[in-house]
Amino acid sequence: MFVFKVGKLAQMLNVHRNTITNWIKTEKLKATPAAAKQYTIPTREFMSFCREENIPDNVCQSILKHAPGTGHVPVIEEAKGKLKIPKNRFKPEKKLGSVMVVGGGIAGIQATLDLADAGYYVYMIEKTAGIGGAMAQLDKTFPTNDCSM
Repeated sequence: MFVFKVGKLAQMLNVHRNTITNWIKTEKLKATPAAAKQYTIPTREFMSFCREENIPDNVCQSILKHAPGTGHVPVIEEAKGKLKIPKNRFKPEKKLGSVMVVGGGIAGIQATLDLADAGYYVYMIEKTAGIGGAMAQLDKTFPTNDCSM
């Protein structure tokens, strides 16, 4: 079993990494996704691929010889269902508290988002039916010339 990363194999074959990716997508190179953005392919299939693409045998042999992971790497499909994660392993973080933001204008919306990202429960109070303040009344905004709402 030959394990490789797209960029490293492209460098060894002296082709662009998109070429390797296209070979995998079109199934010219019958590689299977593995962990850590790596792919696996049986050594015989890799050698037959090299012959089909007119890559010299000595180049392919040197790639296989210097490949760091020529041993068995569990493929993603084989590992499905076998990995058991304890239910209490990932506990949600404790919320810090609650905060009330008065005003649903630009500053109020930004403050609400920042506080929520920091882990607070946020209550936003606005006296009108919509949020956005004066920005909601504008047709276009600078510098993107986009609509405001």
